[in-house]
Order: sequence, then C-alpha cells, then structure tokens
Amino acid sequence: MVQGKPGDGLPRGEFLLIRLLLIPMVRTFFTWQIAFWLFKRESRVIVSLLEALSEEDRLRQVVIDKTFAIEDHSRQFSLNMVIEHLCITGRKVSSVIIALSEEREFSEIVTIAGVKPFANRSGTLDDFKAFVNEYKTLFTALPKQQSKMTKPHPWFYSFNNFDWSSFMYMHTFIHRRQIQAIIKALKENR
Repeated sequence: MVQGKPGDGLPRGEFLLIRLLLIPMVRTFFTWQIAFWLFKRESRVIVSLLEALSEEDRLRQVVIDKTFAIEDHSRQFSLNMVIEHLCITGRKVSSVIIALSEEREFSEIVTIAGVKPFANRSGTLDDFKAFVNEYKTLFTALPKQQSKMTKPHPWFYSFNNFDWSSFMYMHTFIHRRQIQAIIKALKENR
C-alpha cells in the first residue's frame, strides 16, 4: 500500500546514507565532466527504455516495491509521470545552476511537492528529449567554476552550482531505477 504525501521524505537510513556517504563521495570524486557524462548516459538509457514501449504502457500506473531514494508517495507513478517529474525538476535545477553560476541568489523556494508531476499525460517522452537537449546546451555554455553562492536542497545540504550539476546525474540515476521497476511491474501485471 502506497502512503504518504509528496515531500514526506525518505526513510531515515536512506536519508543518512545519501547525506553522509553518497553526497560527500560525489563532491570528492566527481568533476563537472564526469557528472555531465553520467547524466547523458542515464538519459540515453531512459529514452531507449521508454521508446521500446507503447504510449499506452507509458500511461499505465502501477505500484512498485520500495525503491532506494524514492519516497513512498512516488511508488504509484506511471512512466510518463516519472518523465514529467524529471523535466520539471531538471528545468528548476537548471535555473538554480544558472543563478548560482552568476553568483546570484535563487530566491524561489524549492520544495519536493513543487516538482511532482501535475498529471498522467501523453507526450512526456518528447518533452524529456527536449529537456536533455536544453541541459546539454546549458552545460556547454556554463562556466565550470564552483560558485560561492548556494541554494539549499529541500532534504539535504546547501548546494553550490557544481553540487547541483552533480545532483542532476544522481537524480536521473535514481529515477532511471524507478523506471526500470515500473517496467518490471508492467510486465508482471500483464
């Protein structure tokens, strides 16, 4: 049974693992180029997974088992809902990265509930492809200096522009795993 509201958060153990281990590891071992390369790779995998399915399958909502770093509320999404979330979040994070790279404050409050999908709708795969191209253009033009200005993540630390660009990869990776879990559930429920 799926419970909770958008933004309720992750189980304490997952939260601590991400906050105390994964984020510090990424900050230590990633570069701008590594994070960008991994983001592009995850995006290609997502597109290939979804292009192999019909729009009808991408619209079907199923409940998946608990998946690492996916809050309980989001376990009942369709594939198109996950993609819409990736586009909403990705465009918001892009705006944050631009502002921080220019050493400007990003004053808008970012919430988890505010980046959830609005509806289960068609056309999200094309929107995702457009977003990935937008992000590639942004990243290419972006100065690769770490900003002094930061913006808090709703759950974790206050991130600078580099941290947010690394987050783009981590966030896409987490939701690629969610997409794979949804595809598995779709096959099991046929």
